[in-house]
Amino acid sequence: MTAKEQFLTNQQRYQPLMLPQRFSDEEMVRDWTLSRRDCQVVNKYRKQYRLGFAIQLCAMRLYGRFLNQLHDLSPRVISYLSSQLDHPPTLTVDVPEREATLLEHRNNILKYLGFQRFDDKVEADLDRWIEEHARQGLLPDELFHRAERYLLLNRIMLPGPSTIERQIIRICNQVHTQLFEQVFDQMSPELRGAIDDLLQTTDGNQRTYFNQLKEYPPAAKISSLKRYLERYDNLVATGINEFEEKVIDTAFLHYLYRLTKRYSAKDMKRFKDHKRYALMVCFLLESRKILLDNLVKMHDQYMTELCRQTRNSHDKKHKEFRKRQKKAIDAVLDTTHVLLEWPEEQPLYKNDLWQRIDEKHLLASIEDLHIFKRLEERGYCDLLLTRYPSLRKYFSDFIRLPFEVAKGSGPLIKAIQFVRQLDDGDLKKLPENTPTAFIPRELRRSLKDQTGNINRNVWEMGLALAMKDALRSGDLYLPQSKQHVSFWDLTLNEPNWDETKHTVYTELQQPLPHEVRSAISSQFHEAVSAAQKRFGLDNFAEIHNGRLKLKRDDKLDVPDKVNQLLMEVDQMTHYSRHFVPIQHHQSRPKNFYKSLMAAIISQATNLGVVSMSNSVNGVTVDMLRHILQYYIREETLINASAEIVNQHHELPLSAVYGSGTLSSSDAQRFKIRADSLLASYYPRYYGYYEKAIGIYTHVSDQYSVFSTKIISCSPREALYVLDGLLENNTILKIREHTTDTHGYTEIVFALCHLLGFYFMALIRDLKDQQLYRIDKSVDYGDLNHLLTKTADLSIIEEQWEYMMRVVISLKQKTAPAHVIVQRLTNSSPSDRLTKAFTNLGRIIKTEYILRYLTDKELRQTVQRQLNKGEYRHKLPRWIFFADQGEFTTGDYEEIMNKASSLSFVSNAILYWNTIKINDVVEQLRQQGEDIDDKTLSHISLLPYKHVLPNGTYFIEDEGKG
Repeated sequence: MTAKEQFLTNQQRYQPLMLPQRFSDEEMVRDWTLSRRDCQVVNKYRKQYRLGFAIQLCAMRLYGRFLNQLHDLSPRVISYLSSQLDHPPTLTVDVPEREATLLEHRNNILKYLGFQRFDDKVEADLDRWIEEHARQGLLPDELFHRAERYLLLNRIMLPGPSTIERQIIRICNQVHTQLFEQVFDQMSPELRGAIDDLLQTTDGNQRTYFNQLKEYPPAAKISSLKRYLERYDNLVATGINEFEEKVIDTAFLHYLYRLTKRYSAKDMKRFKDHKRYALMVCFLLESRKILLDNLVKMHDQYMTELCRQTRNSHDKKHKEFRKRQKKAIDAVLDTTHVLLEWPEEQPLYKNDLWQRIDEKHLLASIEDLHIFKRLEERGYCDLLLTRYPSLRKYFSDFIRLPFEVAKGSGPLIKAIQFVRQLDDGDLKKLPENTPTAFIPRELRRSLKDQTGNINRNVWEMGLALAMKDALRSGDLYLPQSKQHVSFWDLTLNEPNWDETKHTVYTELQQPLPHEVRSAISSQFHEAVSAAQKRFGLDNFAEIHNGRLKLKRDDKLDVPDKVNQLLMEVDQMTHYSRHFVPIQHHQSRPKNFYKSLMAAIISQATNLGVVSMSNSVNGVTVDMLRHILQYYIREETLINASAEIVNQHHELPLSAVYGSGTLSSSDAQRFKIRADSLLASYYPRYYGYYEKAIGIYTHVSDQYSVFSTKIISCSPREALYVLDGLLENNTILKIREHTTDTHGYTEIVFALCHLLGFYFMALIRDLKDQQLYRIDKSVDYGDLNHLLTKTADLSIIEEQWEYMMRVVISLKQKTAPAHVIVQRLTNSSPSDRLTKAFTNLGRIIKTEYILRYLTDKELRQTVQRQLNKGEYRHKLPRWIFFADQGEFTTGDYEEIMNKASSLSFVSNAILYWNTIKINDVVEQLRQQGEDIDDKTLSHISLLPYKHVLPNGTYFIEDEGKG
């Protein structure tokens, strides 16, 4: 086993048991309670050794290992075990001095618990178990944790971690070699040849096609769309579609793709044939999915921008002709008055009229009125059609992607086939049975000419717009993509659902289908009844003349180098151990620690590697690039940040600010200069000419960031609320979540409720919100004026099982939460599943609003938490100072690394501040100052101007080398 293959940290290898010092009483009782039979066994030994024997008995049962240092155990556990043995309280534990006695005690514990030692037979069984799970795509670090659980469940005393590590490395190497050979054998000679070509530079191009496939797309323009469609065609031309993808586990496929993406073409050529071709096959399979997803997003962005530009042109032209129209109407009215006032007995000749009226002015006015009439009726369509030739430059290729449709969307796929046939010359014109139901209202007036024939330009433009909407809703999808597949392919598959659905109601703590109506009704009536009792006790809301009136709520009471701070926090939390390569081996390059800190700062401050290398002695650009390529990525930053959050949660001062069960989420916008598919216009802050992206963060009531996402500014923030809650990898047990008004929809209310989160949105225009009842016949007194519409319980009841399938799929992360939420949000009005979620969301939202109106403490909790998130936004602005705090790269991974580094540094500053503030508070208290926790909670844990993000770093040689 070489150092490069090792994946355990030194701490995991030499200190396998990390004994918790903080835990709940329930956890202590669960893990360290002695049964009556346990006590009988313990009491057979000498009194002075009973406590030590009891500790080792519980440790073996709990961990599968004996404790080497009994005094590392929490005094609470020692005291708890002493009380069960009727021993006096003690902090010392006696153990036998004789090695033989100690060994006898341990053997007796193993015999009593039914544990066996790790011998050759067990090793052989574990070999088979590891091989089986390695073939399912599990990586070494996950295999290690599962192997320990497997041994513990089978009552086998766990060997040293390095023993299991060596076993896993040996078998994984065998399994991966066999997999590479299996993939190689399945490949056609043509596919191998095509892969060889991908790793070569072509004439006139310095970059290989392999490198081109790694790029994140720029903004959607005709040139970029054509370029990416060509890349997809080239990818298909390799023959990858003929390869049987099922031979590789999905998770393992994604791992090998991420691994391959880190290599250059030169690196790939150094591998043996079997490994090189297998890695490239995985890379191509995953690249195909990503390419299709990106093409869908590019089409969506292009059509959205096309409509935006057309709407702006139409509004500008409409404004111009509206002014001219007023003058034209005046001219026509003047002419009308002349005609009406002309004497009846006097003939009217044109020359007589032109003497009274300006002929040219009248004719121009009439022309203006005709133009304005056309502008009103067809102006938007006419302007849209001027862009049809541009659309055709890519749409003829886009339409040939392997689309399929959901049930009920047959006309759309039929229309796609008609376009393909027209382009191939198989059809000369659109037939009479051409589907047109999907054509938008704005285009319908121009759809047919005077003879009744369909105008292809109008129809095809309408199809392009309909495809954009259908791809959002999932009515149209690409089975070979990653995110734009059929809706039910995003959820648990049928076999897994059939296996899970019998326990899902218990796991989600939701009623069975036949109980759902009564459960929802009971909960709703209780919520409304409670609101009725509180109404009037709090003067925040009142009902006046049948309308809700609100008053403004009460207001709430409210120089260190960054590298030095990061190093101090690492000394306390050891977060740097999480920065490992994708393969999770522990080998590190020379001067790793200093380079790591510098690389993190280069990302968090937006300095970049060139400026950072100039600011740090002994660290070159190549060293920083190596760290960024292999050690700093979204996964490692998330794990390191979670380490800080977890340890911050354990600090005594953190509990003063919250229990870690409440969170909020919000987006912070940053300008972006680079061309990126992710970028979009955000007129509110950046006008109509500058683009921006959003960093969407989830912040706990202890100020820590536990989720960071890069999002476009175009879609509603509500899409991303669940991602952070479900992907939370910290010890924070979030139960309540709040957002501003951009973070809520009725579907989000429903999903949060079913997932066990109490969702609390600060809703704008609260007095205008539509509230719902569930029974028209129930009298709710004064609240009848507010509960004016009725939610449909029948459709919830009908769709309950499907709703549970969606919710458990979200919980098991079968697809990113925002993808599923977006599908539900964009589904057609006739979709019954979406209707069910919407109706449930209306009920939950109504219950929440009634509570919000009558519960001052709830209102202040929501506002206080949102204020914490808003205040934290000042810190990223302070740290992310370089290039005027604007992103200069358009690549998703680079942007995500910077955003994740920013959140990571924010958490490090929070941890450092909390330690220092706690030290000051304790000193003041020791001096006799009375500082109560309520007063303390009004002092922010995120002062930031003492942190200097710029300058020269590592002036003194500090670090671990």
